[in-house]
Amino acid sequence: MRFDVQRLGPADLGMILDLQDRIRSALPDPSVFQTSTPEFIAYCLADGGRCYRVVHEGEPVAYRMVYFPRDRAFNLAKDTTLPASRYAAVAHWDTVAVLPAWRGHGLARLMNARALGELTDTGIRHVFSTSSPANPHGVRTLMEAGFQPVGLVEKFGGKLRFLLYRPYPQPWPDPPAAPPGPGLAHAGPEERLIAFSAADELAQAFRDGWSSAGLCFDEPAAPGGPVRRGPARLRMVRRPLPFRLVAPR
Repeated sequence: MRFDVQRLGPADLGMILDLQDRIRSALPDPSVFQTSTPEFIAYCLADGGRCYRVVHEGEPVAYRMVYFPRDRAFNLAKDTTLPASRYAAVAHWDTVAVLPAWRGHGLARLMNARALGELTDTGIRHVFSTSSPANPHGVRTLMEAGFQPVGLVEKFGGKLRFLLYRPYPQPWPDPPAAPPGPGLAHAGPEERLIAFSAADELAQAFRDGWSSAGLCFDEPAAPGGPVRRGPARLRMVRRPLPFRLVAPR
């Protein structure tokens, strides 16, 4: 099955708005989808970001928006102590959306790889994103692109979101090796495993200087027993960040 990733420009505003509406209306609960305004999309399509789509047999089935906030009000770096003088080097991994019928084909990964490869001429050094703790598979896709959760923030009308970050172009330094055990199920003395659902515990860990270094779904197995599929958990370690959170949750 062939999928083509294409860079978009200002003339594609209508296409993205139409695809956004199609994706939202196809969801069981359309309210969970955070739509973008025509003004915001037009800004990203011009020189305020980068936009991509995936095409299958001539039809668009997914899109990804990258946003350069610069001095605009909406800037995830403002949730951190990153100096305002660095805002020109900040990008957001903003909306990614796939028609429900085409999920499971790795389309977000395809667009992530293309978009990351094309940031090299932009001066971007800090890339932020958000994702819901209720969407561990979306968090995992971002982590596969080099992002790690570094905090919990309230966005989009008070909705709880992971704040994710990756340096660019260099990746994160390698975290300490995971200890032996199935699926990262066993935490060592210098790491913690915290469930996505444990919002207060996660928030406190971020405040105390912990950040994510992995994700697992496996529960510890009884001696000699099978590994069971369990709730999503973050593997957390202590490592330096280029900023601190401002008024974290």
